[in-house]
Amino acid sequence: MGKRQTRVFNRDIQAQVQELLLQPVVQVVLQTNVVLQGKLRTIDSVNVELWDRCFERRVLPVQQIKEIIYDKEAAF
Repeated sequence: MGKRQTRVFNRDIQAQVQELLLQPVVQVVLQTNVVLQGKLRTIDSVNVELWDRCFERRVLPVQQIKEIIYDKEAAF
């Protein structure tokens, strides 16, 4: 099975909250091009809460996020 990356840009985060919270692992790309990987716990209009791979809680302001990337299984 192949995988396809889905990219959710900053302006679209609020519209796709439910889909993002269902993903087991996401990559959060910050405006500084730093990438954090983990599970999203909460998303509101101001902050995004991410539990990273070291089980550390990170609260990120939405304004600092460039995009959120997650993988989806492809049909082929």
